[in-house]
Amino acid sequence: MRMPHKVCYLSTGIVDTAFDSQVFPLLERLQKSGFDSIHISFNPFKSKKKEDYFQKRNKLESTGIKTFFFRQSPPISRSFLIFDAERIRHFFTQWWGRKEKVVIHCRGHLNAYRGLLLKKLNSTLINVVSDLRGAVSDELYEEARGFLKDLFVQHLSKFYQEIENQVVQRSDRILCVSNAFKEYLQTNYDVENITVIPTFVDTLRFKFSKSLRESYRGKLGVSNQTVLVYSGGIAPWQKIGRVISLFHHLSGKVDNLFMLFLTQEPDMVKKMIKDQIKSENLRVIRVPHSEVAGYLCAADVGILLRENTLTNNVASPIKFSEYMCCGLPCIISPNIGDTAEIIRNGKAGIVLDAQMRFPTSFEFQRLLSLNRNEISDMMYHQFSSEIFIPKILGFYNNFVRGERNPLSCVESVEK
Repeated sequence: MRMPHKVCYLSTGIVDTAFDSQVFPLLERLQKSGFDSIHISFNPFKSKKKEDYFQKRNKLESTGIKTFFFRQSPPISRSFLIFDAERIRHFFTQWWGRKEKVVIHCRGHLNAYRGLLLKKLNSTLINVVSDLRGAVSDELYEEARGFLKDLFVQHLSKFYQEIENQVVQRSDRILCVSNAFKEYLQTNYDVENITVIPTFVDTLRFKFSKSLRESYRGKLGVSNQTVLVYSGGIAPWQKIGRVISLFHHLSGKVDNLFMLFLTQEPDMVKKMIKDQIKSENLRVIRVPHSEVAGYLCAADVGILLRENTLTNNVASPIKFSEYMCCGLPCIISPNIGDTAEIIRNGKAGIVLDAQMRFPTSFEFQRLLSLNRNEISDMMYHQFSSEIFIPKILGFYNNFVRGERNPLSCVESVEK
């Protein structure tokens, strides 16, 4: 009788904004597909355990997904990463048994380094898949403010760059989120074992639904208004100020325009807006991930504006995937990973020029006439978890079977 293939998943914690859409569905499918798997969750340093943390933890436990929870050490030096690897080594080896081939799927640069430390236990039996989410050394500069903080960020950026170099050179397989990121890695490290897995979403939920649209427009009370939506965070490079400016620009050209912000930090967004948008034309809300698709269906146009930096040049924002799979036409800035190419090829929105000039009234009205169902169906093939999770499970299998190129004959284990 064949033993189930072993997979250990190292995540960046269950409160990670992408956990619900990216990590949990994969863990659930691993279990249902007969893999012998464990999940090691590294909660961020100094993270606070709020109500949603305990709700997610209870949900995990109810599914039977075997999870070990750790709070990561301060991610500021190699010594702390070594310490983290030592903390999980006992649980990992007790489950693994040191006799069979095993895949360690590591989400993010730091987990990838921890996975490579575990690989030293037996480099023949252990395969490390490093799932890199972005240019982390550059992301630090995006949020640095002040002289002392900038000096510390310079140290961290150099440290993360060294980690990236080792991870890319030593991993058995690199996953990255965009073709732009793949090109960056290949140019800088001269490696070929890279596969693009975009930020996929659950298309059983994230798809356009006319009935869902009507229901959530009723919740918003916007029966006759045109709804712009911004879904995401408040980091400086996410350009909330430009989103507000875009709303003002369009409100002078379009009657009954309404601005909806979906964010995990509504109080901060309200402070940023102040009195720049009239209250009757504005909603700022924090909603469970299970309801995001409903609000995106209710909206008419999505907004994604980013600064032209390396962080954004290689990115694959989860919100873009959600917008597209809900058939939501978008206004986006250029140079955000592969998004401009996807928008242009799918005729699914407006890519602003390098000067970030806002669309004309005619260009905006054209967006409102696009077929939401057609966009939603088209983007299924770009971002659906139903496509990419079986692909990931397939190369887990091929790694364990000893394939030299585990992606050369990817197969779904659910056939």
